[in-house]
Amino acid sequence: MDLEGKIRRYQAFWDRAPVERPLVGFSLGGWFSFQSYSAVQRYRGRENILPDMLSPEKYFQDYDRIVASFERIEDDMIHSVAPIPAFPWFEAMLGIPVEVGNESIWAKEGGFDYRDTGKLNLSKENAWRKKYLEFVAALQDRYGDRYPVGQPILRGPADMVAAFRGSQQMIFDLYDCPDDFQRLCRVCTDFAIGLVRDQLAVTRPFHGGYEVESFTLWAPKGIVRMQEDASALFSPDLYTKHLQAEDRRIADAFPYQVIHLHSSSLHLLDRFAEIESLKCIEINKDQGGWGVPRMLPLFKRVQARGKSLIVRGKLDAEDLAVLRQGLSPNGLYLQIVVETPEEAGKFGEFFRPWN
Repeated sequence: MDLEGKIRRYQAFWDRAPVERPLVGFSLGGWFSFQSYSAVQRYRGRENILPDMLSPEKYFQDYDRIVASFERIEDDMIHSVAPIPAFPWFEAMLGIPVEVGNESIWAKEGGFDYRDTGKLNLSKENAWRKKYLEFVAALQDRYGDRYPVGQPILRGPADMVAAFRGSQQMIFDLYDCPDDFQRLCRVCTDFAIGLVRDQLAVTRPFHGGYEVESFTLWAPKGIVRMQEDASALFSPDLYTKHLQAEDRRIADAFPYQVIHLHSSSLHLLDRFAEIESLKCIEINKDQGGWGVPRMLPLFKRVQARGKSLIVRGKLDAEDLAVLRQGLSPNGLYLQIVVETPEEAGKFGEFFRPWN
């Protein structure tokens, strides 16, 4: 399919226009993209990665290999690159130590004192913020004429507060010091909005639009990737009271939005759907988590609320049969997680018309 044909299919997805089948795309590299970036693996065992340890040029060989694999994929998507997707950028920008293990990179959560909220360096001179945008600019210069530079995994306000305070402590904070939680949450929201706006300013529109790299999701105007993994710890009432307004502020700040959810947060699905400006909800079929048949009623609720829907995971023919029977293809995108381009060639059935 040519580029203009792909853009027409993306536009139909956002408009939830009548189509004969859903969008179908492949997410390369499996669940653990850390393995795709050999340059960062030299820091395995390091307990505190610093900004000057990362240079975009050292990763070009990895990116060149990743980009070459795009040519071997046949799907509906415009594939993209992003600053080291496995890296916990937001946590690093907030001053939380980042460690590199054998299979992943993580931030060491906990220990933050709310009294230090006003001391956080969240200005444009923040060293990790500058490093992130340095990667954005370098990728734009090297690949931007051929592929969009999109957003990687960027955390939500509750995720950032959980990184500061520790997940369990954060929930106690909602009862013991809710004003302190809310103040820090607002600071994190402002920081997230500002960073995404600056990234969109650095990246030129790719055929008129912008992209979320983790979902290969192109949109005809600026888009933000939202995430609230820590919301799994919130009851519906706690989410509405303490977090929904922050997610609404992020969604309202951009023309297009997609929020990433795991099955552990699906008890909040209706509360997320209440965010009027939120155009798209992505739901993971996680390894060891809920299967597609169990999640099907929730997928239907997303479509009934007039939202576009992404179902992402290691989908198979049985999943396809359930989805085809229970969902409309309009405004639906199936993203299949695969290890290699060769594995992607086994999913021809997904591209057949539904009607």
